[in-house]
Amino acid sequence: CSRMHRSRNAVLSVRRRLGESCRGKHNLTGDDYQFIHKSSIPSYHFQKSLRRLPIPKLPDTCNRYLASAKAVLSPENYAQTEKLLRDFEKTDGPGLQTELLAYDKAHKDSSYISEPWFDIYLRSRVPIAVNYNPFMMYAPDPDAKFMDQLTRATNLVVSYARFKRALDTNVLGPEVFHLNPAKSDNNKFRTVCRMLPESLSWFGAVAFKAFPLDMSQYKSLFNGSRIPKKGKDVLYNDATQKHFVAMRKGRAYAVRLFDDNGAILPASEVQASIAWVLRQGELAGGASEAVGSLTSMERDEWAAAREQLESEGNGASLRKIDGALFTLCLDDLVTDDHKRLVQSLLIGDNAANRWFDKCFQLIVDGNGQATLNFEHSWGDGVAVLRLMEESFKDSNTHHFVSPDDVVEDVKGGSVEEIKFKLSDSLKQTIQSAQKKHAAANSDLDFATVQYTGMTRDSIKKFKVSPDSLMQLALQMSFHSLYKEFVPTYESCSTAAFLKGRTECMRSATSATRAATEAIAKGAKGADAKALIAQCSAVHSQLVKEASMGQGFDRHLLGLRITAERAGRAPHDFYASAAHARMAHFVLSTSTLSTETLVFGGFGPVVPDGFGVGYNVVGSMLGAVITSNKSHRDARQFGDALHKSLDELKSILEKKD
Repeated sequence: CSRMHRSRNAVLSVRRRLGESCRGKHNLTGDDYQFIHKSSIPSYHFQKSLRRLPIPKLPDTCNRYLASAKAVLSPENYAQTEKLLRDFEKTDGPGLQTELLAYDKAHKDSSYISEPWFDIYLRSRVPIAVNYNPFMMYAPDPDAKFMDQLTRATNLVVSYARFKRALDTNVLGPEVFHLNPAKSDNNKFRTVCRMLPESLSWFGAVAFKAFPLDMSQYKSLFNGSRIPKKGKDVLYNDATQKHFVAMRKGRAYAVRLFDDNGAILPASEVQASIAWVLRQGELAGGASEAVGSLTSMERDEWAAAREQLESEGNGASLRKIDGALFTLCLDDLVTDDHKRLVQSLLIGDNAANRWFDKCFQLIVDGNGQATLNFEHSWGDGVAVLRLMEESFKDSNTHHFVSPDDVVEDVKGGSVEEIKFKLSDSLKQTIQSAQKKHAAANSDLDFATVQYTGMTRDSIKKFKVSPDSLMQLALQMSFHSLYKEFVPTYESCSTAAFLKGRTECMRSATSATRAATEAIAKGAKGADAKALIAQCSAVHSQLVKEASMGQGFDRHLLGLRITAERAGRAPHDFYASAAHARMAHFVLSTSTLSTETLVFGGFGPVVPDGFGVGYNVVGSMLGAVITSNKSHRDARQFGDALHKSLDELKSILEKKD
């Protein structure tokens, strides 16, 4: 796998929180201000009793692989891969399966894929901007008055602090997926689960048909950075730090958020510090002094540059950024042009006002539009989306500061610039990094789709999965332009298991192929509806299998790594052209179906591919599409997607 993919965030949009939300008004005091909520069940109460990620049976994996391959491979390639895979199933496979099971048994505190997954991320040498870091944009504050840049930034930052304090003191509500919230998300459930010991708590929750989810990634949500090292990066975290980094015009500032006792500073003080940062000018030496641009480099090159920074006396400055809570990027950009926004949020222009290595960056532009761009190796977006959902609700309910406030004078010690000593050599490296970043992404194209002809709820009325319909529309769109079917990646979270990461849900199926071909030939009425219903049924089954650890991609990866770990060459199946084709995800997709977000996106994962972040919500269906212009036309694909959705709408709404 050349690149890891986004977690299935749709799971989070239907998740219910166990923490009781604050209902205080603007001027919260005491614990009401210090904590976003106080859950009656401790944050990590279910962690010890979570089930472990299962290892699928080898025959099941082989059969699932071939079913997926049949939808996208030519008959010749399919015959080749079937022969090789069946041979693998009889020869190397059983022994590797036994070894993988033994490895898993010896690592009961983790999952069989967790450490290899970290390793794949951290060994990758390509720049993490665009290639790995995704972005997710918040919906606007319902009250436009609070969309002022200073106000929006301050309110979100204070909300993050409240979230962190709850997490640090074990009172943030655990992540639980309630199959039927009306029957289980109640005081009886909370009382029973709280009384059970941690070793049994999972069983108690499941008795209510509520499923606790892994929260191991939450410990890396704040205070973390990916540090570049030759050959393999490392993850760094310093939970003792009480400041965040604010970036403005390429300059970095350490801004206090907590006092020495760990209490959140008054919102007015945080507002004053951010206001002070906003008043500061540009770097004296211009963009050549913007050290953040170095984080856009190829990883070994950035590792060498960082070593030089440290050797020239900048170690302390780097550590202030490395251990900071997060980064706040205050941009000058004022635009409603979606294409320009995506460019800024994904690429960061020349990266002068970014630090891509941070656990996450909150980007707030001149319009008050707020977005998170996060480093992907430490987690899959589960914790990030939870943070976004909680902070969106919290900051809209409790406006900690207002644009009507008289901003206080900044207090001594609240904010200080993080300065760097830069030799001419380092300045040249920064300029070179900016040029390379611009060149590497000059071919990147963007398009957005906002389709209001159908919504999540209107699709459900036809007893069709909204996600499956969007995936079918993507298949129809690609086929209408290129007359072929290609491997398609939809990321699915396996957070139901201890240290689960993601599984690939391959949404190009024999069902979507049949439906696409039939609709292209003019199928209408009951026949077309039956094909759409079949797509939905197959899709739902695949989602269920993937989320329960029964996909095939991670298992085959684990078997390959098992062979390599033992110093053996992987079976010829892994080196075949057909397998390479199956791993070449021309369509890489992720759903972000929550009202908290306007849209989100990421770069294509192969040169001739599309990256599609899409949203299926109560008001519309939307998508952010990325591609490389020299290979694919993002706008053309967006137009085709709109047309495909129109076709599906016409079929579903037409009475037989």
